[in-house]
Amino acid sequence: MSQWYQMDFPDPSSEPARMLYCYHDTVLVIVMMVLFGVGWFLILVLVAPFMKGLVNRDITNSDKLEVAWTLLPSFFLVAIGSSSLLNLYEMEVGDNVGYNVSVTGHQWYWEYNYILDLDESTKDSDYIYFSLMKDYC
Repeated sequence: MSQWYQMDFPDPSSEPARMLYCYHDTVLVIVMMVLFGVGWFLILVLVAPFMKGLVNRDITNSDKLEVAWTLLPSFFLVAIGSSSLLNLYEMEVGDNVGYNVSVTGHQWYWEYNYILDLDESTKDSDYIYFSLMKDYC
């Protein structure tokens, strides 16, 4: 159960939730690596005038550097995108899960009615029915 002072996600109760937490941690590590790399280069450029020749500023063309800073971010994006698509696929494919959404527009608000069928073999009386109404002024 979540508390107001909680610093992390609650414990996952399903396999897709566990996969999403792992995805969150992976993306967070990649973002921190990118921020560390960009910060390091920024500090290097800002401090370079005071280092008197320790940084070579005369390089005007470097094919290896061009290839590196083109391919490295693309590898990160492919890794993030592939795991994200895998998570989306796993969340979409459920065993015997179906739902209907009924949206009714009233004059000042929308009314959302969800009918969840957790098992196709259940009867109509076994549906879980709830309504969510939002007021928009």
